[in-house]
Amino acid sequence: MFWKKKSATEEQLKPKAKKLSPRKIIEERIKQLAPGQSISYRLLETFGGGLAVVELNPQYPTEGRMYILSTEKIVDGKPTGKRNRLWDSDKPRDIAGWILDRNGELFS
Repeated sequence: MFWKKKSATEEQLKPKAKKLSPRKIIEERIKQLAPGQSISYRLLETFGGGLAVVELNPQYPTEGRMYILSTEKIVDGKPTGKRNRLWDSDKPRDIAGWILDRNGELFS
């Protein structure tokens, strides 16, 4: 009959896995950085066509903020090695937002 409730199956009772947003994915990658590591994201030509490089600040506890965001030019498909420091932040969410605003894609 239509007024009786159906019993929930085990499949319906299991919590569903949440799909992470692109911002959360970038945030998690930034949080997992170890000292000396960096993550590079390729930016569109509209925004300079270089790389956005995120790394841990080696002087963090005593000076500055935890994460550093730099840009780096690409020549013949390879990074030049010269980085221009843009800004630093203690919040990976801010850096992830900046990268997504510029349509950054992970560069390997």
